[in-house]
Amino acid sequence: MSGYGITTIVVEAGEHSGARIQARMAVHHGRSVILTDLVVDSTEWGGELVGRPDVYVASSIAEVRAVVEKLAERPSQLEAVLSQITV
Repeated sequence: MSGYGITTIVVEAGEHSGARIQARMAVHHGRSVILTDLVVDSTEWGGELVGRPDVYVASSIAEVRAVVEKLAERPSQLEAVLSQITV
């Protein structure tokens, strides 16, 4: 599922939830992850993801929105590669 969107947003999750697997796979696939501060503070895995590339922590809806808007502005990696080989 992590490959279908520009980011994975985890609002609430337990230590052994499916959201943990989703977030881990998103990072593995090079996709961004947005965790709420609640997830970071209440789970070991959430804290372990902090500091990894493209993992963001948000403490409000406004912060989530700001990160999503920032990510949406990025050119896709495929477009960047194709633009280098296009004549």
